[in-house]
Amino acid sequence: MKAICRWLAVFLMFSSTGVLLGAPHKTVWNFPQDPRTDVQTWLKQQGFVLKKGAADSAQFQLSCTADGLTIHAVKPALGLIVKDGLRISGFQTLTLRWGVRQYPPKANWDAGVHNEPLMVYVFFGDQRYSSDSIFIPNSPAFIGFYLGQQDKVGGGHTGRHFTTGGRYVCVANPPPGQTITSEIDLAAEFRKAFGKTIPLPAFISGISIESDTSDLDSGSESVAFIRSLVITSR
Repeated sequence: MKAICRWLAVFLMFSSTGVLLGAPHKTVWNFPQDPRTDVQTWLKQQGFVLKKGAADSAQFQLSCTADGLTIHAVKPALGLIVKDGLRISGFQTLTLRWGVRQYPPKANWDAGVHNEPLMVYVFFGDQRYSSDSIFIPNSPAFIGFYLGQQDKVGGGHTGRHFTTGGRYVCVANPPPGQTITSEIDLAAEFRKAFGKTIPLPAFISGISIESDTSDLDSGSESVAFIRSLVITSR
């Protein structure tokens, strides 16, 4: 049931404060660093939709800090912030300013524990691929880029669902409290993930930010943050 809830939520995708600039064609989401910001109001104004536990303060505490949007999973839970309806053609790179203050214990995709403090999904195109379950809606192809404490960097994973159109990649293992910048070649990562199985779509159709500790022991917590998300296109 946890897996079903997770993928129903993933299907809904994600939101952020998108600002289209002229040249050099960047779609930018800068997250507030002012602690006085009412984070849920701000997210709603920017078109974000909170899904699953992200809307429940008993599961997730969302705040704006000096690090940006800060996501504190106070108990084992799944939360997503979703933005769909995008159409970013000629995409090139995804640049993330992000980090982890507290890693959730035992979360490790390499060991089969499909949890993480912070993941950013990118959804490609509008053709839908099987969820591998009659209970979960099909979805456009996607890659989830995440931060892990022990996971092999660059290692690709297939989950329990969306085995055709979904992949998960550990981007980095930053020390707790460190803000890092990750620049990801989206076309290269897509081809690496799917090979010739799925042609490279022409546009990005959605993004999603996730924290998932739902399979971990009672009392497990995590704290992660994202300061900015930029998609550069031609």
